[in-house]
Amino acid sequence: MSQTRAPRSTGRPARQRSWRRRLGAYSGALALVGGLAGACSSGSGSVEKPNLNVGVVTGIGAATFELGVSQKLFDQSGLSLNVTDYSTDAAAEAALQKGQIDIAFGDYSEFLSSSGATSLQVVGEGYDAGENTIGLVASTSSSLKSTSLSGTNGVSSQIANGGVTVDVPDLASPEYLALANWAISEQTPLNVTAQKVNSAGTNSDGPSTATTEINAVVSGSAGAAVLEEPFLTEAIETGKVVEIANLDSGNAENMPISGYFALRTTAQKDPNTIAAFQSALAQAQALGSSRVDVEAALTAAKVSGEVAATTSIGNYPTGIVAANLTNVLSLMSSADLTTSSLDAATLTGTSTS
Repeated sequence: MSQTRAPRSTGRPARQRSWRRRLGAYSGALALVGGLAGACSSGSGSVEKPNLNVGVVTGIGAATFELGVSQKLFDQSGLSLNVTDYSTDAAAEAALQKGQIDIAFGDYSEFLSSSGATSLQVVGEGYDAGENTIGLVASTSSSLKSTSLSGTNGVSSQIANGGVTVDVPDLASPEYLALANWAISEQTPLNVTAQKVNSAGTNSDGPSTATTEINAVVSGSAGAAVLEEPFLTEAIETGKVVEIANLDSGNAENMPISGYFALRTTAQKDPNTIAAFQSALAQAQALGSSRVDVEAALTAAKVSGEVAATTSIGNYPTGIVAANLTNVLSLMSSADLTTSSLDAATLTGTSTS
């Protein structure tokens, strides 16, 4: 169905940020696969590799992992973690493929559209978009802020027709994934080959800073930009941009954003190690139910206290739900991203083929 929203104006009150959670919303209908149910113990024996190398692309999705590390939850499961921060998903995925790290945290769309996607196994879900966590922004002086989202001359039609260029971190980013599926829900599918969407940051993947996106829309090099929290709040609070559409809606509502990946060969070779990691991760993810804890993790990651206090935060799953991974692949397919014929069973290591 098409979104409708009243025209915006510069005098419109700032949007209200909310803290809404849907943890356990699927528990009555969907079965956990290899996640929380199988991670209640560290397996049938001792861990094969107690010293585990983990690569993380920092951001709001990694907040609970950082909390788990600081609270020594992984130590309690018999693991000593060596954590390496990566600036992009591509760098983390490359390190995983080279054996430089054992587990990598990053965005589904980036990892699962990579050339090595078929060798990956999801060993934990990381973060799902929530209400108001991904938004389309434009300059406060843009006519888009007072334009209807839908209709022949609406914002979505202008984007689809090439009248408005949108900046995203790259075309495999969650931001692009949300934009593409929002456009579909508005019945105005994007045509990437016609360059209706530009990649910000000189085509480098990973989180695009609020400054980069603000400069793009304020300078006029882009008509709009897509930002994910906490960059979305950071940008809005500058007063230079306004949010004109909530993109975690329609087909992309509660969109799974990121997860933890290992090579399938590693998961098969070191099952007790993976089970121990999953057990500690489930405890760490549960910390995501506390906004106070997540805010503390964000400020520790150099997000300002003001932004951390007002940013919208999504959900931190405590297990692996096959339907969530199926949803990711479906969203990627809808956005014309390559998925290498992957399926949830393959990604969770439960395929019998």
